[in-house]
Amino acid sequence: MEPAAIHQAAQLFVNARRTGKSIPELPEACRPANTADVNAIVDAVTDQLTKQAGETIGGWKIGFVYSPRQKPMICPLFNSRLFRSPARVPLSLTPSLRIEPEISFRLRRDLPARAAPYRAAEVADAIVACPSLEIIDTRFDTGRRTIRQMLDNPKSKLEAMADHNTTGAYVTAAGRDDWQDFDFAAMRMVMRTSKRVIVESIGGHAFVDPFLPCVVLANEMRHRGGMRAGELLVTGSFSGFFEVEPDEPVTADFVGFGTAEATFTS
Repeated sequence: MEPAAIHQAAQLFVNARRTGKSIPELPEACRPANTADVNAIVDAVTDQLTKQAGETIGGWKIGFVYSPRQKPMICPLFNSRLFRSPARVPLSLTPSLRIEPEISFRLRRDLPARAAPYRAAEVADAIVACPSLEIIDTRFDTGRRTIRQMLDNPKSKLEAMADHNTTGAYVTAAGRDDWQDFDFAAMRMVMRTSKRVIVESIGGHAFVDPFLPCVVLANEMRHRGGMRAGELLVTGSFSGFFEVEPDEPVTADFVGFGTAEATFTS
């Protein structure tokens, strides 16, 4: 994408965040055609929000389109949208009511920029694993197209991901440093409210092991300034996202490992 097109798309997202007015769709001239375009738009939005709105970065999310020659999509997680479990997340911040269970990872020490690749064992030694819930949101008008419809349609998936990879907020429980003793592929997960089981699964992560994308993320970020102790590494869901009700606690129980809880508050 040309710089002017990147700026145009980024400005639409920044304005939507500031005003609360949703975007029908990106103009054709500034729609991303590949994941490099997605990253360029996300970086431009991040630059504006950190410099002009005082946002600070507390983690990183990585996503993939599973297509040859497409770079991973990387976006920051802003500290203003990070919560500790059990969390009360205001609907004024992220009104979508869509949530999904995840295992995320928190850095115990820096993984700085460097020329040499990070090996898997080195990354594993630097992190703890946290039961988590991601709140999915978008700055697009979901009256026209739902988030799911945008993500499922190859023609609009990259457009959806250009909006900070559809991240609304993120909730984490305390991390475990013995996480390598667990088989995430065989782990039972139950997400529920007091009234119903929302989803139940055995394993289900796209990479089988949610740790594996952490190695990719570390090696992408070593070219982009590195990552710092305390930051989150977010690598994807065990089940996809589901809509829930406000003012009703939602728990994701990774059986034998830990639980994360969040409530949308009106």
